[in-house]
Amino acid sequence: MTRKIVAKIGMILHATEDYRKIYDSLYDIFGIEKDKISLDKLSGHFGNPIFMLSVEMKKKYAEGFLKKMVSIISKTQMTDILEDLEGRINDATLYLRFSKQKFIKKTLILEEKDPIRISIYTPVYVKKELYSTYRKLLTIK
Repeated sequence: MTRKIVAKIGMILHATEDYRKIYDSLYDIFGIEKDKISLDKLSGHFGNPIFMLSVEMKKKYAEGFLKKMVSIISKTQMTDILEDLEGRINDATLYLRFSKQKFIKKTLILEEKDPIRISIYTPVYVKKELYSTYRKLLTIK
């Protein structure tokens, strides 16, 4: 049975960055089609163009994304994530940040600076089950 999972990917792209490389990586790594990706043009601090890229996935699509993501993350990185779940969960949503530069090279490496932000939400009705629920999600095959 598919859980009610919502996964979101978001990142800021500067005018000097090629958004097509991100599109290619999203497709190559997660199978996300271009028509599922939203690209909004914003204005930066000095009037320079900035793009906000986002993807939202629900239910089976989100579960498939999560399975692919878990299979790509190294065991060391996954151990770091699982050990720091308390610091990564806010309002029942798991927040992860990965290196945008490594993502273009088809790998997921945790990084806080200029990241790809991934948030994963699934309803948890019993507060004491919050961390165990996300542990189970992060170990699905």
